[in-house]
Amino acid sequence: MVTTEFQTFFLASVGASAALIGLLFVSVSVAPERVFGGQSDVARQAQALSAFTALSNIFFVSLMSLIPEVIFGLVVWVVSMPALAQTLALLRHARRWREERIVVRGLVLFLLSAGIYGYEFALGIQMWRHPTDKGALIDLLFVLIGAYAVGLGRAWELLGAPRSGFIAGAWDAISSARRGAPGGPKTKS
Repeated sequence: MVTTEFQTFFLASVGASAALIGLLFVSVSVAPERVFGGQSDVARQAQALSAFTALSNIFFVSLMSLIPEVIFGLVVWVVSMPALAQTLALLRHARRWREERIVVRGLVLFLLSAGIYGYEFALGIQMWRHPTDKGALIDLLFVLIGAYAVGLGRAWELLGAPRSGFIAGAWDAISSARRGAPGGPKTKS
């Protein structure tokens, strides 16, 4: 059971995640063949799947937290499983990551997502066993914020937005250094 001091966060989170899922559906529906068509690239499919996974995970965790007397740890644990499964399913595209020269980027984003949902899985068990553990609940809030970052970042990429800022600059510098290294692999970020 979630105490009332956290209800405002979860109430705002359920509304925000629902709105963002709706916007994701609209953005994909404008040109679904670019994402799910036979000629679509694996990067777009991964971006759509990652964004949807993150936002739906947040939505269900937040929504279920609003139900009185729910065994919240059990809910978190159960909701984390499809997110982990969908993230692991991205590995089936690993061969295409190489063909599209996005191996490093795909692997980093896969590991980040798997880490978020894996930690959520562990927190769910901890909160199920110790329902009054406020520390685990606070950790879960940070996990959800991390999932928001993944979901929004992947949705932004899906739209084809240019990458800019410190992280994109650092990523490009690393990729350029790898391409310029003698005998180094030729990768695209």
